[in-house]
Amino acid sequence: MSLRDELLKAGLVSADKIKQLESDARNQQHQRKKNKTLAAEETARQAEARRRAEAGAARKREQDRQLSQKREAEKQRREEAARARQLIDGHRLNEPEAEHRYNFQDGRFVRSIRVTVAQRKALALGRLAIVQGDRNEFDFALIPRETALKLAEFVPERVLLLYPESNGDETEDEWGDW
Repeated sequence: MSLRDELLKAGLVSADKIKQLESDARNQQHQRKKNKTLAAEETARQAEARRRAEAGAARKREQDRQLSQKREAEKQRREEAARARQLIDGHRLNEPEAEHRYNFQDGRFVRSIRVTVAQRKALALGRLAIVQGDRNEFDFALIPRETALKLAEFVPERVLLLYPESNGDETEDEWGDW
């Protein structure tokens, strides 16, 4: 016999009161189970929200890193262009009164630049180079070999013509056996 039955027999509690207590106990147990489920769901929701926030932060960090790399590359490109401009303008040997045209290949195009006789010989001997200036599309500058080599280190596409250096002592005897 349970305590409930003994209290009911003794008349200390009524049957309605016992039913009410049992109903309350069942409701409390149901609420505890429900709260555990809700708590587990809330914990899962919080974990998912935290995971999404972390993924978003990681994505944002990656975007920021890529943007920073792009900005740094652009800054370096501008610095190289300014350095190239400074080298070319500081060592430009073009003479406005030059009368002879010197033809050279620029990619698939044949371009020309006005040179003097001495500059033509220096170009052939590899002492001068033709480089692409940045004033306009047809800005070609004559610069000394050393400057062209410096320029080729960081913007090789600007050096359009640079023959191997020679001292001018070549003779036609190399071709004499033909």
